[in-house]
Amino acid sequence: MAKKVVGIHLVCRQRLRVEELGNGKFKSGHWKIAESSANTAQYLALHESKNQPSYKQGIIEKWERSSERPDRIIFYVKATDEQKEWVGGGTGEKGYLWSDE
Repeated sequence: MAKKVVGIHLVCRQRLRVEELGNGKFKSGHWKIAESSANTAQYLALHESKNQPSYKQGIIEKWERSSERPDRIIFYVKATDEQKEWVGGGTGEKGYLWSDE
């Protein structure tokens, strides 16, 4: 069985384009993420840098394409309190937690 993305970690400095929606929910800025990853991801974690725990994280409820940038995705998230450590290799602004399957 193929592995799938279950968590997305993003470097999002100074809460860029993060919008509080009330009732413990927030909307991320727009990100260049593959639809296949957005479809399987269960959580999103936003970090100031890779070496700091997330400052905002939660369960992904849905996502949509950005009207400003159709090649990018906006996530709608139910916030959780537990900070997450960075996951994922590479040098970019994105990190993925993959399933073990």
